[in-house]
Amino acid sequence: MFRLGSNRLEAAGTGTAMTAEPSVDDQQAVAVPRRKAVRMSRPMRLLGNLLIVAGVLMLFGIGGWYAYTQWDNQQYEQRLIQKFGPASVNPPVQAAAPEPTATAQAPAPLPVLYNKDIVKGMLGIANKLPTQKDDSPPVRLVIPSVRIDSPVVPVTWNMIPSKNGGSKSEWQVANYAVGHHYGSANPGEVGNVVMSGHVDYKGQVFKDLHLANKGDEVIVYTEKGQYLYVITDMVLVLEDGAPPEAKARNAAYMNPTPDQTLTMITCWPYGIDDHRLIAIAKPYQSTLSTQSEFFIR
Repeated sequence: MFRLGSNRLEAAGTGTAMTAEPSVDDQQAVAVPRRKAVRMSRPMRLLGNLLIVAGVLMLFGIGGWYAYTQWDNQQYEQRLIQKFGPASVNPPVQAAAPEPTATAQAPAPLPVLYNKDIVKGMLGIANKLPTQKDDSPPVRLVIPSVRIDSPVVPVTWNMIPSKNGGSKSEWQVANYAVGHHYGSANPGEVGNVVMSGHVDYKGQVFKDLHLANKGDEVIVYTEKGQYLYVITDMVLVLEDGAPPEAKARNAAYMNPTPDQTLTMITCWPYGIDDHRLIAIAKPYQSTLSTQSEFFIR
């Protein structure tokens, strides 16, 4: 006697089972999902392969970019040393910017601004030209050789938390403009005119400052006229990760000076920003006079 099972016949009393052959409908029902699975797996495999290739290319691209950046930065340091001497790259801590001393020369008089009566003087009319003092802050900075032309705005500092639980001051950096540090000198005054700007953020006003050379002209505009400076030194110093004494040396470049100085500060290199690039300029006629050269706007 036989009992009908699910797709099989079992022989009663013998324990022997006979499997029934699957029908055509059953074969088609199984084949359809398999074909669908094969069709779906092909694009997934293709996508996976593309992602692998993209990952490999990205790995080589990032690695190549990083290697090139390191090589280019080293080349720039070497060029800076050749142009400005060994002290231009991470100078010793004791080589901080000079501070005013009691023996410093007496302050030079402010530059004289001439009004339109100068035309009469040029015609030979003997008359004393009226003068005025220019004590206005800078409003524009131009370095023609590296195509820097930016407005100048005043900046101060922010108080931020420090690691020891207290707070410390940090200078603001202007967005889309060069910042003139509060408390530093104005153009034409004896002292240090300190300016700073972004290299790779919001305006990138000092993006090409590292391309400047010794002797390049810097024009600083005020509300009444303009002053002409010449770059005399470029200094590259490590800031992020530097010891406290090195950071103090870096900050000393913003100190007041006993003569007329223009100090421009930005980060370096582009996109990494762990160094500070400091460009120092002196009045155009500093070798002949203690005054800046002044031009009427």
